[in-house]
Amino acid sequence: MKEVIFTGKCQGIGISHVLRDCDLAETIGFYKNEYQIYYILNGERFFYYGNHSYRMGKGTLTFIDKKLIPFTNVIGGNYHERILIELEESWLRLAGNAMELNLLEFFQNNHGVLQLDEKQQNILEKKLFRMESSLKNQKIFGASEVKNQLISIFLMILNGAGSKPEVYYMPKRKMMRYVKVAEIIQYIMIHYSEIFGLEDLSKIFYLDKSYLSRIFKEVTNFTVNEFINCQRVDHARILLLDDDLSMEDISRKLGYERLSYFDRVFKKYTGLSPLQYKKSKKENDV
Repeated sequence: MKEVIFTGKCQGIGISHVLRDCDLAETIGFYKNEYQIYYILNGERFFYYGNHSYRMGKGTLTFIDKKLIPFTNVIGGNYHERILIELEESWLRLAGNAMELNLLEFFQNNHGVLQLDEKQQNILEKKLFRMESSLKNQKIFGASEVKNQLISIFLMILNGAGSKPEVYYMPKRKMMRYVKVAEIIQYIMIHYSEIFGLEDLSKIFYLDKSYLSRIFKEVTNFTVNEFINCQRVDHARILLLDDDLSMEDISRKLGYERLSYFDRVFKKYTGLSPLQYKKSKKENDV
C-alpha cells in the first residue's frame, strides 16, 4: 500500500510526503540522484552506510550526500510515513553562496541519521508542513517560503539540534540478509544497464535464484526486475534532458533492446511517456 499525501517542487527543490508499507525503489521524486533529506513522521526504515546500520524511527532526520548515494541505502521496515526533500546541487551552491554557507560541505559532514528530541521534532515538523502548505496552496511567495524554511533547517542543525543515534544491531541472520541485499542493490545501481534480471544476478553473487528472489523481495518489497526498471527510469529522467540524444540512443544506453518496451516501462513508473516527460520538464524549467 502506498498513499501519496503530497508532491510538489520549486526550482531545484522537490518535496514528497508519502505513507507506505513497502520499501526502497521510490517512484515518487524529482531529483533522486541529488542531495536528499529524510524525515520520519511514523514507522521505521534503516539507514546503511559502510558496515553499520541505523534505525530511522519517528523524529529522525537523515541527510544524504550526493557523492555517497551509491554507497548508502535507505531500506527495510514495513510501514513508514516520511517527508523527503530532494535538492539539486546547483541550488545548494547558489543558496550557500547567498547565505555564506558551504551547504555541500554541510551534507558531507552530516551524512547520516540524527535523532531529534520532542521539542526539536515539533519545531521541524512545523517548518516541513509550512513548506508543504506553501507549495500545495500555490501561495504567491510560496517558493520563497520553502527556501526560507529550508535554510532555517540547515541553521537549526548547525546550531546543534539533533544527536547521533547508536548503531542499530539486528539479529545476525536478518542483518546478513540486509547486507547481502544492500550489496546487490549497490551493484544494480552501478550496472543497471547491463543486468537483465534475476538469472544474471544469481550468477554474479553465486546465489540460488529462488533464495535471491525471496530475500530481495523480503527486504525491499520489490522484485529484482522492478528495481532494475526503477533505476533505469531514474537515469532516463536525466538522459531525456539531453537534446543530443535520440529516444533510440537513450533506450540503448539504459539497456532496453526495444524502444517500445522502454516507452511502456517509463510510462508505468512515471505516468508519462518519455516524450511527454521531456516536454513537461522543459516547460516547467522555462
